[in-house]
Amino acid sequence: MSSTTLEDRKEIVREAVLSEWNTGEVDDDTYTSEYVMHDPLGDHDLAGVKDMVKAVRAGTSDLEIQVHDLIGEGDRVVLRYTMGGTNTGPSLLTEEPTGKSWEGSGISIYRTEDGKIAEQWDSFDYLSVMQQLGLLPSEPTE
Repeated sequence: MSSTTLEDRKEIVREAVLSEWNTGEVDDDTYTSEYVMHDPLGDHDLAGVKDMVKAVRAGTSDLEIQVHDLIGEGDRVVLRYTMGGTNTGPSLLTEEPTGKSWEGSGISIYRTEDGKIAEQWDSFDYLSVMQQLGLLPSEPTE
């Protein structure tokens, strides 16, 4: 078992998430070498997560993430969050900027190991974001 406390593990996750999404800084030392993120868009290693963060931030100049809940037990930390901004450039979901604002919510479960993030399961409301950006209809079509 790790010598880090549950509160330490929660803070590691909080700081990593806020730094990555609000500033674009991904600290390699926060993650194990075998880290993997399981996401509705597929599995990503740390390089893939860096690419995802870069793409979202490039397309959303005013991107901000807010942490609403941070819950932990054992080696797991659960984070509930919202993130959003204005689509001002090509991004993860758009080839051309839409100029539209968006906000999406998500829940991530992190597994920690020896004071580092080892694995992540992410559930994010991509459907709502795509509707807000005008990429998908928000109402059923006939």
